[in-house]
Amino acid sequence: MSEAEQERSTPASAVPEHTAQGQTTTWDRSWRSFTSIQGGLIVGHAVAAALADLTSTAGRRPVVRTSTTHFLQAVAPDLAVTARVEPDRLGSTSSVRSGTWQAGTLRAVTQVLAIGSAPGSSTTHAGDLPAGFVGPEGGEALVQPADFVPFTTHLEFRALGTGRPLAGGAEPRLTAWVRLREPAHLPDATTQLGVLVDCLPPSLYAVLSAPVIVPTVELTLHVIGTPPPLGAWVRVDQWTAWQDGGVCVDEADLHDEQGSLVARVRQTRRLPR
Repeated sequence: MSEAEQERSTPASAVPEHTAQGQTTTWDRSWRSFTSIQGGLIVGHAVAAALADLTSTAGRRPVVRTSTTHFLQAVAPDLAVTARVEPDRLGSTSSVRSGTWQAGTLRAVTQVLAIGSAPGSSTTHAGDLPAGFVGPEGGEALVQPADFVPFTTHLEFRALGTGRPLAGGAEPRLTAWVRLREPAHLPDATTQLGVLVDCLPPSLYAVLSAPVIVPTVELTLHVIGTPPPLGAWVRVDQWTAWQDGGVCVDEADLHDEQGSLVARVRQTRRLPR
């Protein structure tokens, strides 16, 4: 049995445990990106913990609009991870910090902005897809290299357009429909959204022919409306906005199957030195 097959046969995730010290869970090796836990899962866990804390404090469920995460150290598999929430401001607009801790060390810090009201009734946004867009049934099945990014075994990919990872193309852009293979492997739609915003390789991979390590050091997520339900198809359009000698910045739009914009993402990646 290959390493990837062994990982798929093990429990995929644990149900978070809520304690006075925060929301704790443990992720197994199947959630790795290279050697450490996928950054999007860390974001999703931190935002979900902040939302749960705000809900219990306010007595109603606020709406997360923006989160910004700084990744400080790698998060290892098979060790408990705790998201500890600290409020900076509570009210109709709340700002809280959700720190990701492991083995007594702060591994990531997420600042979450939440609004204490439901999304507006409007369903039309400037970023919605035009009529006649290609749905997941029109995409090409894409299998990611599980030995390098085991977390992708939890997802199904349908690529669109001409960009493919490590294809040596002309434009640093990747587009794909993605969904969670087994919805029970994640606890909620907020955590899933975190995984999906970080599910594609760096957009620079579309113009490269060999992999390089380009770790994400910062990720900012803007949420439009309610995150898609667990297991739903989400279209991810991702491109490199700019790069210099030290970092590159990827931007991405996420749409649901109706073509509605559900999130916008910007992440800073550190380039090899």
